[in-house]
Amino acid sequence: MNKFTPDFKIEVNGKDVTKTVKQHLVNLSLKDEAGDATDDLTLNFDNLFVRPNYEDKIKVWLGYKETGLYYCGAFLVQTTEKNQNSLRVSATSTNFTTEIKKKRNRSYENISLCDLVKKIADSNSLKYKCDFKDVFFKHLSQTDESDLNLLNRIAKMYNATFNIKNDTLIFIKKQGDNDLPVFEINRKNVSSWTIKYANKTLYKSVKATWHDTKENKQKEVIFGNGEPQYVLQDTFKDKSEALKRAEGIMDLLNSGIKSGNLTIDGMNIIAGAKLKLNGFGEDDGEYSIKRVTHNLSGSGYTVRVEFES
Repeated sequence: MNKFTPDFKIEVNGKDVTKTVKQHLVNLSLKDEAGDATDDLTLNFDNLFVRPNYEDKIKVWLGYKETGLYYCGAFLVQTTEKNQNSLRVSATSTNFTTEIKKKRNRSYENISLCDLVKKIADSNSLKYKCDFKDVFFKHLSQTDESDLNLLNRIAKMYNATFNIKNDTLIFIKKQGDNDLPVFEINRKNVSSWTIKYANKTLYKSVKATWHDTKENKQKEVIFGNGEPQYVLQDTFKDKSEALKRAEGIMDLLNSGIKSGNLTIDGMNIIAGAKLKLNGFGEDDGEYSIKRVTHNLSGSGYTVRVEFES
């Protein structure tokens, strides 16, 4: 296993406090989530450490003295809990601001999905990445709904990867996307692992209906081939939209059939990316990373990776 020396750097409100933190830190846990879940940071100190203030901004770097550190993100302090023995500090990612969670009432007309993502990113002071250039909305309503919920709703419709990481709004296709990083892990480097097969229906096709305005009748389109077949209840405006939704729904229906977790020495690995397993026999292959939890303490630095396909 890794013989390097774990190391870290912490800034609070732009000031490097690493030296002070190292004198009092008991352990650190950083949870990195895929999708629209909030990333969390938990710091446990001895009770001599001075409480940070509410919404102090904490930036974290992790890694090793011999190979260097990598940036893990920025977090805002939410709660501090102190007793006779310890101080516990809990913070959440700065990516999910109150503005993006604020409910709004507006509508979009004749807009592509990528232009919608850009508008929302711009209004929340975020950069963006989108590869859904072939999805177009004639009309889309946002009624008493936050930007975060709207994007999450559309992501489920098209089985997209939706995330906000390092001040970037990411909205990309799950399948075949070359922009997603791939992390390869060999079984010989894993300290523990579990892979589970779920008892769930594997759909081979999805049927959707659309309305042909020229002929004024309902028509069907099928994505995939064979049974069992899932039938979408919605009616779509054209064949293209019906086919895209059918494709996205089949990916969603068939996700999570295989899932698992593994623990390795600490490394720069992120939720929302791809995981490629080698040396696991029949379970070798590519998975989606759902959650990554970094744990740093006097015992060392480890990472727990949760994944599915």
